[in-house]
Amino acid sequence: MTEFATFIGAVKPRDRTPQYLVLAGLFCLAAYSAPTSARELADLLKLHLRKNSPTNINDLLRKNPTYVTPKEKGPPLRWLLTQAGLDRLPDLSGLSLATASDSTQFESDIGIICALEHPEFAAVTTAFGGRNAWKDVGDGRLAHMYRETEIATVAGARLRIIGTTSTSMGLTAAAIATTQLVMSYKPRLVLMIGIAAGTRSGDKHFGDVLIADPSVDYNSGKVVHQNGIREFLPDPYPIGLNARLRSVLQRYRNRHDVFAKIRADWSGRLPSGENRIHVGPLGAADQVIDDASRVLEIQKNWRKLIGVEMEAYGVYRACHESPEPKPRFASFKSVCDFAAEKSDSWQEYAAYVAARFAYEFVASEWAALWPPS
Repeated sequence: MTEFATFIGAVKPRDRTPQYLVLAGLFCLAAYSAPTSARELADLLKLHLRKNSPTNINDLLRKNPTYVTPKEKGPPLRWLLTQAGLDRLPDLSGLSLATASDSTQFESDIGIICALEHPEFAAVTTAFGGRNAWKDVGDGRLAHMYRETEIATVAGARLRIIGTTSTSMGLTAAAIATTQLVMSYKPRLVLMIGIAAGTRSGDKHFGDVLIADPSVDYNSGKVVHQNGIREFLPDPYPIGLNARLRSVLQRYRNRHDVFAKIRADWSGRLPSGENRIHVGPLGAADQVIDDASRVLEIQKNWRKLIGVEMEAYGVYRACHESPEPKPRFASFKSVCDFAAEKSDSWQEYAAYVAARFAYEFVASEWAALWPPS
């Protein structure tokens, strides 16, 4: 799926007309197969364009009847790209665009990457059917062990799932594992599931799920000496979620019932407070942080930082630069500590929550992520 930033970079500023931006936004929201609202489109455009976002989105949609058409009366009124709109967008952008109708190119539904066999992948196997539901698959010449299972969604679809763990923690190992999984099994969706360190801002609790949007390599940049002081000048290449995936995840910001169910099924000690998701910048680097001042340094450049970990950026980058058919991707990592307050006490609980949330999300929302044509 082509990201909105790709559409922005494909044309010169003078060619980023309101019509072009609307068509590109609708495409990123998969509005060629599932109708979307003007509000969802406006939110996407504001996220990327801020003050340069077009206004009066409803008027723009109504003024382009050749390229978009109302599909559901609502409220809210929902819109679809017409075939003429799908044909017009490549002409305007110069991009070769693949839609969800190309799904026959995929060979599996979900690829799962974990950094650790225990507690992370152990929690995944339990959440996705139990250990006996998984079987070993794959080519013995490859470095990674692959396991496969199948789950049913609430709508009755059967999903083929391939899981593996990196050979070690860190960005490089995660990127290699992801690349080999994507090339070997061609999943529609890649999930990084595991544990992470949260930041203290935002009223986080042990077990809260951190969703990287974007994932940030916070060590990417230049070290300089200025006036006798060593300074770090960041030069990041943040990578965010697919727009449709982001929109569906928004439903879970206040889904206390989902986390209440997950907590009720846990047989061990529970942390205080309700659990929930946090969507925002998640820092990644090949280092374990046990220093509060280092977190503050990172937050100078990413004030809304939700946490730090060691793999998600490698997974995102590998998926982002994979050949067609490109998978969508997300990272579900649960808070097991708070960086400078290291403890192993909540690792198993955090791994359990991340895995269970991943299962509940895909089982409930698969039809929303890939609506039937």
